[in-house]
Amino acid sequence: MPDPPEDVPRWQPPPPESEEVPRWQPPAPTSETSRWQPPGGPAETVPRWEPDREVPRWEPPDDGPAGALLEGEMRARRAAAPRVSPFLLPFVWWSRHPWVVVWACVFLTPGAVLLLRALDEYGFDTLVFPLEILFTAFFAFVLLRGVLFSARRALGRLGLGLVGALAAVGVLLWPVTQVTLGRVTCPPRAGTELGVQSAAVALEAWQRGEAGDAAWHGGEPDPAWRDKAKGLSLLDYQLVDTGCWERVAPIDGGRTWHDFRVTVKDGERAPLSKVVTVRTAAEGGGWKITGIEGPLP
Repeated sequence: MPDPPEDVPRWQPPPPESEEVPRWQPPAPTSETSRWQPPGGPAETVPRWEPDREVPRWEPPDDGPAGALLEGEMRARRAAAPRVSPFLLPFVWWSRHPWVVVWACVFLTPGAVLLLRALDEYGFDTLVFPLEILFTAFFAFVLLRGVLFSARRALGRLGLGLVGALAAVGVLLWPVTQVTLGRVTCPPRAGTELGVQSAAVALEAWQRGEAGDAAWHGGEPDPAWRDKAKGLSLLDYQLVDTGCWERVAPIDGGRTWHDFRVTVKDGERAPLSKVVTVRTAAEGGGWKITGIEGPLP
């Protein structure tokens, strides 16, 4: 490609700034030059917000029919609201939350049993039975109150709560009332007879080769004991000790045990001295045998 001729004008960068090159300068302001002013007057006349200035606000009318009605209704409500005594506040709260009190009583049931046992151990056994009745009546009242206050609501939830509360009480009371921990001397409130005569009747019948059906609970002796009474001959017996069964709850004076030292003979063998334990329970104003342990397995 041929080079352009030298006489063709080329672009040249501008010369550096110098004082000789004249440049545009804005005209200096003068008093005769008019400036823009906002419409309506100078800026000093424009109203501005002042925090201390009182601004009129809307207020409802004092003597209108609607205002009078609202004020009269509020006064009537204030006058109708009764003042509750501080002593009645727990009962008001109980009325609003009846099942909270029910479940609190359910979980406090083992504590009530322990309290009764402590009274029994420290010589206040005469208070055990009245307090048992009092605690039972109070729990029944609390449960009935919860049922009545919840009857107007969902019946399904009411039935579920009632069954759940009773089941929980049964589960909590079973270990402290039905589990036997050992043997113990009966408290004075249990009396003096304690079923010894019924246990002796069974041993007298054994000497005759009988099982003593009349002395047993339900009139029917244990089949295993009937076979022992027929197979072993009782030569002699003697009462050794009598007592009650230990448990967490107060000792039940209606369930007792009696140890007898007996001399038995099995066929042609030599007589043996063994211990027989007779279990008795109060029933219908008397005592009945519930089981006999020994003399041989």
